[in-house]
Amino acid sequence: MKKWTPQKLYDAKPWAFIALGVCTAVGATIWAYAAGEWTGLQGALCLGGAALAILGAAILQTRREYRSRSKWQRERFR
Repeated sequence: MKKWTPQKLYDAKPWAFIALGVCTAVGATIWAYAAGEWTGLQGALCLGGAALAILGAAILQTRREYRSRSKWQRERFR
């Protein structure tokens, strides 16, 4: 059985993924720029941050598409 998640937490999760991903990618880029070279750790952080931001955006888009096709949405605007 699935655990219940409060609505505010459910809505905030993709935005938290996007914010954390952007901060990580930008932070790694600034760190690499300040150091004057890219290391494997900085590259991995940048790639991981970008992937996390993309995941958050994909979750938002999937939810938006699901809600637009839902039966409740169609019946509500009749």
